[in-house]
Amino acid sequence: MRILSVMLAIGIVCQAYGQRSYDVALIPAMLRTRADAVVRHESVAADMQSRNKVLYRVNQAVTVFNRAGENKARLVIFYNKNTVIKRMKGKVFDDEGYLMGEFSQRDFVDESAVSNFSLYEDDRVKHFLPAMTDYPYTVEYTYEVEFKQNLIIPAWRPDAYPDVAVMHSEFSFSYNPAEEVRFNAKNYIGEPAVTTVDGHRRLTWQVKNLAARRYEPYGPDPESYKVTVQVAPVAFTYYKQQGSYVNWEELGKWQYDALLADGLALPERTIQEARAMVSGLQTDKEKARALYGYMQRKTRYVSVQIGIGGFKPMVASEVDRLGYGDCKGLVNYMQALLAAVDIPSYYCVVEAGRARRDLQSDFAGMAQGNHVILCLPLPNDTTWLECTNQHIPFGYLGSFTDDRLVLACTPDGGRLMHTPRFREEESAQRRNATFTLRPDGTLDGSVETVFAAGQYENHLQIAEATGNEQQQLLKTAYDIDHIHFNTVAYKKTNNSLPVLTERLLVTLDRYAPQQDGQVFFHPNVFNRRGGPPILKSRTLPIQIDHGYSDEDRLEFTVPAGYQLIGGAMENVIETEFGKYEASLKMEGSKMLYCSKFVLHSGTFPADRYTAFSEFMNRVSALDAYKAVLMKP
Repeated sequence: MRILSVMLAIGIVCQAYGQRSYDVALIPAMLRTRADAVVRHESVAADMQSRNKVLYRVNQAVTVFNRAGENKARLVIFYNKNTVIKRMKGKVFDDEGYLMGEFSQRDFVDESAVSNFSLYEDDRVKHFLPAMTDYPYTVEYTYEVEFKQNLIIPAWRPDAYPDVAVMHSEFSFSYNPAEEVRFNAKNYIGEPAVTTVDGHRRLTWQVKNLAARRYEPYGPDPESYKVTVQVAPVAFTYYKQQGSYVNWEELGKWQYDALLADGLALPERTIQEARAMVSGLQTDKEKARALYGYMQRKTRYVSVQIGIGGFKPMVASEVDRLGYGDCKGLVNYMQALLAAVDIPSYYCVVEAGRARRDLQSDFAGMAQGNHVILCLPLPNDTTWLECTNQHIPFGYLGSFTDDRLVLACTPDGGRLMHTPRFREEESAQRRNATFTLRPDGTLDGSVETVFAAGQYENHLQIAEATGNEQQQLLKTAYDIDHIHFNTVAYKKTNNSLPVLTERLLVTLDRYAPQQDGQVFFHPNVFNRRGGPPILKSRTLPIQIDHGYSDEDRLEFTVPAGYQLIGGAMENVIETEFGKYEASLKMEGSKMLYCSKFVLHSGTFPADRYTAFSEFMNRVSALDAYKAVLMKP
């Protein structure tokens, strides 16, 4: 009985210890600092049993401290006919590590993954988030997915989320040694552990005690500093397609042969129409411009994520018949139109987004890139086309795809190319306005603003809108109380640099309030910038992807006898990050406000952030300068 009692006591202690293994008190203090959540442990194992069978197993426990950390506790798994969910379950623990509940696959929400911008997708998604209101709590997930392909294997990113700490995370990849596999470990210290399990080679990477990173404004691409391990088998199977590659040249060749070459045929009537359209035009660029306008008028963008994993475009004849397509289909269609008149072009894969990101020149991979554009390799005049926007001019790439490495897929193989960028003096916003200040504080006047090059798209959506929609968009862009747009007009020109000109007649009621014979007045009516936060300890370099320049010249006619208290204002700030000039002067009944702001693109050391934030916040303060006028 004494032995039995001891055994029962040991069992109770072990059970209690197991329940308390997720006790929040066990998290090191250094990992709680600034953390919304902490990954207690994470084990990700990818087992490539064959080229068409990769088992992907995950066990992960996350402690959530507050509502901001709940996204890390949400499990989201996409699946389709090429990705099968084998099992999924989980548990929820309270702050002391005691089990509060369990859930299984039937508790997950299962729905179509069709996004609000997509017409067709063959993906579905299962997702789950514990319905918890008391913090902290811990959720543990276990799931297994089977990929029926090995072309795309998810990269391991243990610290992918800002404000999330990691106690322990590991990733292992197992494969037959007869297969050749490429690995790319970035920002990982050391080498992976190598073992042999059941005749398969296994590589394992792991990290421990990664503190939470806070968001730092003007930070570089996270790929440049976060731990990432990418896997790319040389020989692959994908939707019954076979192939192999070790570099971008071979991958681009496979994409052209397997995904593009058989989709360029057009109906004979469309070929003849294209040829007739360019008849009489002298240069290939003139011909391409005419066909680009035809494509823009005939088609519209609709996301279509079906087919061979969403990588194979709709064939050109279908886009021609239906009048719509996604980026892949529209680029393919434009390429077919050009081919009909013997103009070569390249289907190009790009990582699009406001934050500039290159394809990795030293590691080819199908998972890189999220958009497609078209390149015309004209002699001494390479021209790029964005085919999803019916309103932008021929040859224009905006900040979504400019200044980055892209993959051109050609019959001769893949080729890395660089998209163009606009200089900061080209990416200009220039505003001229003439106002009359009424005795009751109302401003009336005309405003002309020119948006050029990299800033061309600033108000393009407004220019293309009409009626109430245009008025609402204007009020959002010009966020000023009591502003009325009496007349609105836009003009687009497409010379060497695209330009959008906006002309407005506006009224701003009660713009200049009065008190005790004084009139309070912001001469910078439209272009007041906010400043970045001041950080005590910046860790990341400062990355400014797009330089630009803004100029404002605003003239005000004030009632007779009004005087500017304090006299004229003039400020000049010049730093390595940019330059700012602002002045205000008054002559008789005319008051003139001028400002110019130039921001330089580039990368600057982290220890220069204080100087950068001081510059930007000083600019912000001067932008908000309030003049005081004395009434007679």
